[in-house]
Amino acid sequence: MINQLMMAKTAMVTLQHKMQIISNNVANAQTVGYKSRRMELETMFPAAFERAITEFDDASGTLRKRRKVFEYGQGVRISDISKNFQQGTIEITNQPLDMAVKGNGLFQFRLPDGKTAYSRAGNLHSDREGNLVSANGHTLEPAMKMPRGTTDVIVNEEGRVFVMVGEETQPREIGQMILANFQNVAGLREIGQNMYIESEASGEPLLERPGKNGVGSIQHKALEFSNVNVIDEMVAMVMVQRVFEIAVKAVNAADAIMKKGGGI
Repeated sequence: MINQLMMAKTAMVTLQHKMQIISNNVANAQTVGYKSRRMELETMFPAAFERAITEFDDASGTLRKRRKVFEYGQGVRISDISKNFQQGTIEITNQPLDMAVKGNGLFQFRLPDGKTAYSRAGNLHSDREGNLVSANGHTLEPAMKMPRGTTDVIVNEEGRVFVMVGEETQPREIGQMILANFQNVAGLREIGQNMYIESEASGEPLLERPGKNGVGSIQHKALEFSNVNVIDEMVAMVMVQRVFEIAVKAVNAADAIMKKGGGI
């Protein structure tokens, strides 16, 4: 019964993690710029079988005992937790500092430690000094500042930012949006608050103006919302619950057999 219990245990542990990911996706279904996460599972048997074969060739008695334990390797484990960077739904908000990226590319923000973080969330606002910042207060890169008396903001598809100030009749250009693109965007490391930093897997950022060299354009007064498909997540949640119930029943059945004196 030990191997059955081990199989059920691995299933219950991985399914708990998967349920947490699904719940987090559902909770962020309306979060600006959120990218859904997906967990991949794999059977443990190939790894256990390879370990058993390797140790079978060793004459050591200690390794032979350990090999017997690893032969109870049937079960599942987490193989990968990945981000889905497909385009989310873009909705018009008519807010002057809302921006969405149509296509590839991420906004750049300066963190307190001086590092650069990246995000698809373009719900910007201006701080007390007029600097454009993210929803969590991180300064936009390249930095831009709203002049006092700004009455309107205009951003074209190429990311050029203009403002109307006071009684002026002609718009004043205050900056140029620069987006970051990555060869492997899924390799970015998540740091919370819908923000990411580069990693070895993602490679270095390729900085481009919107609409150039495969980078998407800017849609002004609009936001990209989550790419979570709530229906798919709810179906996955039901499936996880059903499989978890089966694993619990397997544990209960094995426990009952062992209590009755069944062998292992």
